Amino acid sequence: MNSQLHIGILAAGKGSRMESELPKVLHQLNGKSLIDYVLDTALELNPDSITLVVGFQKDRVKNHIQNDNVNYVSQEQQLGTGHAALKLENQLENQSGHLLILYGDAPNIKSSTLFPIIDEHIKENRNATLITATLDDPTGYGRIIRNQDGDLLKIVEEKDCTPDEKKIKEWNPGIYIFKIPQLFIELKRIKSNNASNEYYLTDVIELIKENSPVQAKKIEDPMEVIGINTINQLDSLENS
Repeated sequence: MNSQLHIGILAAGKGSRMESELPKVLHQLNGKSLIDYVLDTALELNPDSITLVVGFQKDRVKNHIQNDNVNYVSQEQQLGTGHAALKLENQLENQSGHLLILYGDAPNIKSSTLFPIIDEHIKENRNATLITATLDDPTGYGRIIRNQDGDLLKIVEEKDCTPDEKKIKEWNPGIYIFKIPQLFIELKRIKSNNASNEYYLTDVIELIKENSPVQAKKIEDPMEVIGINTINQLDSLENS
């Protein structure tokens, strides 16, 4: 067991674009629920704890999983990824290790991809690491801006991108590893002064960068980190 690693899986959303009353994470891909793929990967990483952030039809999600190794916290209002991560604090408040954030609607992430990134993050005792990928058409995603040395400069949401920044193909899937105490300190500093009035984990990255570098590790296969938001996306993934 990796006693320094904890995993939080964000799985509270309704998934209104799925046009179904079924919680998004319970939709099936090739006969298996999306959340089950993510949980299998999480268990392969052998963490000290796994906690699901649940919300919409939370009892239905819990009844589906029925795993004694999984903890649950509730996010009744979905006010962004930062708000969801803050719900993990009571579960992790006495921990000094590191937290990997995964998503219940991104079923393709592999433990073999995550292992070396997590290992490097923990060995170097970083405050934050994020995973990135490249897409020919990253429309809708925040872009990764690097300096001339290739280090992470900032993450820019697409609506805030300049024309040149929009041409960047490296994007932010939202998968992070944080040092636990640092994460909760910074989560309490972020604001919801954006178009959606939500709290975002990208803002935590900006705050951590004020005092320490943040590593952005690019993976080879972008399909590992694509989240499913519509039935069409689910169908195309099933047929790929």
